[in-house]
Amino acid sequence: MARFPLEPIRGVLQRRTEDAATALRRHGERKSQQEKRMEELRTFRREYLEQRGALLAQGTTASRLRDFEGFIRRLDEAIAVQEKEVERARALWDGARQFWETQRQKERAIDVLADRHAEGELERESRLEQKHTDEFASRADRDGAARTKGRG
Repeated sequence: MARFPLEPIRGVLQRRTEDAATALRRHGERKSQQEKRMEELRTFRREYLEQRGALLAQGTTASRLRDFEGFIRRLDEAIAVQEKEVERARALWDGARQFWETQRQKERAIDVLADRHAEGELERESRLEQKHTDEFASRADRDGAARTKGRG
């Protein structure tokens, strides 16, 4: 069977798809880490607000209340920064996903061409084999007819 002429390109596309999948996994892990960090900050803020509420119910000093408020502001600032990190990680992941999909489509397209090439080669080989079989049968018929004619 003849070699698929685009096989070197096929190999390059397969490697690019694998590399794109690796990058997609890496960006997915980063996105998950950023989202987890965001949730941790939000949980910490909720818990801190609950503690502040409990202190207010029990009675607390103004300076302690200011400390709580200051800490909550810093948490809010950290949450705002983390939201931007999550957005950035999601955008990078989305870009990596789109790139991987593009690479996968290219790889599939060349796979279709390779399959068609292989099918064509099998058909060509089958026709050639049939031709040889027909020629052999035709020769056998002629030889058999000639022997029968020579006896008669």
